[in-house]
Amino acid sequence: MKKNLNLLLFCFIIFGLSFFVRLYKIYNPVADWHSWRQADTAAVARNFAKNGINFLYPQSDSLEALNLWQLPNPKRLFINEFPFYNAIVALLYRQFGIHEYLARLVSVGFSSLGAVFLFLLVNRLFNFKIALVAGFFYCLNPYNIYYGRVIMPDPTNVSLSIISLYLFIKWLDTQKFYLGFLFSLAFGLALLVKPYAIFVAAPMIYWAFATKGWKIFAWKSAYLFGLIAVVPYLLWRQHYLAHPEANFDTTWLFNRTNIRFTGAFFRWLIFERFNRLIFATGGFVLLIIGLLTSYLNKNRLFVFIWFLSIIGYMVIFAMGNVTHDYYQLPIMPVGSILVSFGFWQIIESSKKIIIKLINLGFAVSLLVISFGFGWYEVRGFFNINHPEIIAAGKAVDELTPKDALVIAAYNNDPAFLYQTNRYGWPIGTDIEDRVKLGATHYVSINHDNVTEYLSSKCSVVVDKPEYIIIDLRNCAL
Repeated sequence: MKKNLNLLLFCFIIFGLSFFVRLYKIYNPVADWHSWRQADTAAVARNFAKNGINFLYPQSDSLEALNLWQLPNPKRLFINEFPFYNAIVALLYRQFGIHEYLARLVSVGFSSLGAVFLFLLVNRLFNFKIALVAGFFYCLNPYNIYYGRVIMPDPTNVSLSIISLYLFIKWLDTQKFYLGFLFSLAFGLALLVKPYAIFVAAPMIYWAFATKGWKIFAWKSAYLFGLIAVVPYLLWRQHYLAHPEANFDTTWLFNRTNIRFTGAFFRWLIFERFNRLIFATGGFVLLIIGLLTSYLNKNRLFVFIWFLSIIGYMVIFAMGNVTHDYYQLPIMPVGSILVSFGFWQIIESSKKIIIKLINLGFAVSLLVISFGFGWYEVRGFFNINHPEIIAAGKAVDELTPKDALVIAAYNNDPAFLYQTNRYGWPIGTDIEDRVKLGATHYVSINHDNVTEYLSSKCSVVVDKPEYIIIDLRNCAL
């Protein structure tokens, strides 16, 4: 009983710590690092709040065709990942108003819940001390802190994947129906939110065979739970394919430019991302040491297979992982376990007390280096580098009709369009064609040849050093 109470206490501590550190700049507008991806997610949630939650037909703000075939998307459909995260945010928006910090808090909550379940998972497979270091590294890693409070579905997906693994192991331990059912729900949601959750199936399959052998195939419940987890994603995939105009072009994620297994591929993932950004030198040393001890017994082999599976994901989606640093977020849970392995391997490499103390200092120093160097790399992610898009967006919202269709010229980045609280286009080319499609206003933070030309032909709503808004109605273009 006392052991369970202590475990519960540390669950609360880990959740609270994780939640607290992710409140840093929680009130940031959607204009920080990777705001282009956050803007689409935030727009879907905002439109859910305004127009009602329709899981099958989520809508962004952009009328720009982003699909592979450049099919028109006049309804602004955004059918990519299942909008589970967006719907939760929309419910909060309806209750408390549309405030982006609420969307960030949902990510913070899921990320913190994931930290708790990682702690419980490692405690179940190994022991309390390994779980404690893994949990705290996961909580305090600067890269994970930033991406644990973004307006994106990725932190929700990673947390659901961790929860799935824990519930799967507990189900195999106890064979209780409710645990299997909860596992299937968590894993099914993880797949819907981001299909790359399928890569955590590899350690699940290993663990099922390692603990139950071929007998697992005699469990009727295993087939039921498998169907509950997979069928919703297959149905969503069918719906996705039925609406090609509403999909992102994702073909480039695999191996565009043939970067897979090139020197640039290894440099970007191993040196720039693992060593420099995510585990930040000190943690990378601990991870390598931990990796060398991760296949020594049945339980550790689970972690090794999990790690290899995530590496497989990075190899398959080679270009996506090289291009975007948030694509490596799935490495954080298993990477934190390996860091903990390395931490305790250093300390316990000698039985002499003095040597243990020296090793403890060395291991702690590596963690401090990791957090320090990691923060140095990540601190700029929180910055708002273009506050002028926020000021311009507010002006558009105040000075244009609510049904205005806006061209927010920002190199096809929807973050600027999102700030206007209007539908339209995030790119300032082919103005005449967009006017024919209904564009009523043009806004830009650059005074360039385009704005000079439009100013000479159209009515200028406002012209400030930071931005210019032009009325495209009744123009002689």
